[in-house]
Amino acid sequence: MSTGSLKIRQSWLSDEIDVVAEDTGRSKDDAFALLASSLLAGCSVDDLDDADWVDGGQDKQIDIININSDEDKGVAHITIIQAKNTSGFGSNTMIKIRNGLDWIFERTRAEVDTLDNVKFRNKILEIRSIRTDIRPSNMSVRVVYATAGDASDISEELKQELRITEQKYMAVGFNEFVFEFVGANEIVELLNDGEANQRKIDLVFPVLFNPNAPSYMPFSQGDTKAIVCTVAGDTLAKIAQVEPRDAIFDLNVRPHYGLSGSVNKDIYQTCNSDDEAKRFWFLNNGVTMVCDTAEFDHDPDNPRVTVKNAQIVNGCQTSATIREAHEKGDLHKDVRILMKVYATDNPALVGRITGTTNNQNPIRSRDLRANDKVQQDIEALMVERFDFYYERKNKQHRLLKGDARKRVVPSPKAAQAVLAIARAKPSNARANQASIWERHYDEIFNNSSVADLLLCFRIYDFCRKKARNIEVAPESVVEGETLGYGTFHVSRALGFLLVEDNWGFNYEADVSKILNRENLEEFFEIHYGEALARVSKVRQEGIDREPIPALFFKNQRMQHDLNVELRGQ
Repeated sequence: MSTGSLKIRQSWLSDEIDVVAEDTGRSKDDAFALLASSLLAGCSVDDLDDADWVDGGQDKQIDIININSDEDKGVAHITIIQAKNTSGFGSNTMIKIRNGLDWIFERTRAEVDTLDNVKFRNKILEIRSIRTDIRPSNMSVRVVYATAGDASDISEELKQELRITEQKYMAVGFNEFVFEFVGANEIVELLNDGEANQRKIDLVFPVLFNPNAPSYMPFSQGDTKAIVCTVAGDTLAKIAQVEPRDAIFDLNVRPHYGLSGSVNKDIYQTCNSDDEAKRFWFLNNGVTMVCDTAEFDHDPDNPRVTVKNAQIVNGCQTSATIREAHEKGDLHKDVRILMKVYATDNPALVGRITGTTNNQNPIRSRDLRANDKVQQDIEALMVERFDFYYERKNKQHRLLKGDARKRVVPSPKAAQAVLAIARAKPSNARANQASIWERHYDEIFNNSSVADLLLCFRIYDFCRKKARNIEVAPESVVEGETLGYGTFHVSRALGFLLVEDNWGFNYEADVSKILNRENLEEFFEIHYGEALARVSKVRQEGIDREPIPALFFKNQRMQHDLNVELRGQ
């Protein structure tokens, strides 16, 4: 990237930082950290978990620690972020980050207990607990050093520090340990990912066809037609280059992850290898394309496929990586790729194809559900009835400004809020966001009205803001822990105090009445103190059983005890 382009990106980023600073009331430095962290996490700024924000005294140059553990699968993914609103990457900061990692993974419990930064200390203890339960071989760690600088202009000294750090922790036995530098260009690219809407793309591309060999297979059933064929590597690269850039991936459930992950690194190495390129067809799952219509031309001199309204719904990583290799002159001429083209005008089938064919990189379950009819209905009804914008797709409404921006309801937080409040499961809501879209999906959305979703979200959003904007010091350590880790539980208590357990379509009118009150947050304020006190009481009674607050508030026992406290059972 030219210096001029970088300057434009930095100016763009500066404007975004100003918006976040204004929206959150934070400094520009904090706003940059929040913006970068949310984009790297694939969520909005408001969607970040307050407990993940460990910035402060004795943070050891760590801003964000996100822990995503799945107890059912016995795996954990840890993301550690240091974000500095500077124009470059400093060696001193890098050294301090390595020291922070040392505190997280190597210092003794006695040393960790001396840290005054309670959030940082508790995150370390949570990681230690998970490490004991599932072992490092089932843990993946991603460390990111983000600035507003140029990540392509890293000194050899810093690159060496990166390699040393990765080697050191891979030797510990982690399943994966990746250290990344992220600059203004990468951050703006992430911003751009959220702005893309599906765009109509018509293509004609050559295929490898031999009339004397089985190189092409047509198939049709009902109103669905399929073409299975093989394309050359440079053909796929050119398809992925179609402008607007990445529009061909609009229906893909995830963006291109670059070369930071092991899968994409392997793809790049294979398509660039004299020995492996000819085996690419056999080593790769291929690419799946959906379209409205597809026609195969058997012209012996120019066999080709013509498609209308094409989208690559599986194989984004393969396609974009091959594009990158092609643009760098590294793509081997012998690369061949299996291409499956499905022509259908059935959107439900497209959704199923999108979901069932994705298996090469981890995928958010929320993304697979984004096009469900119930999610579309919620989006339409919420804006029609209440003038709120349900964000069923990540960053779908990022371009909204002013008051409209404040009325965005991210689907993950709305779903978590319903599970916590209306379904009385705040520990489940806090423990594992992925399970919201898998194990708890029907439980959340069956028998939930749009009013339920919106009121639960507004209760949660109010409680989250209260925890963030503490004007006076908590009255006790227990209250401080509740504010820091128990937002879903306080939300559950507040929701109970407002409507008890009367949720669902039978009570939609009653819930709507509360939503339509003037000065709704003032109404919440009346009951908030009692809600906080009830949850703090349960925490106090269980502190000896589980002293680490991050683990306590994920515990099923806490959930049970809180419901007993609220219901007077």
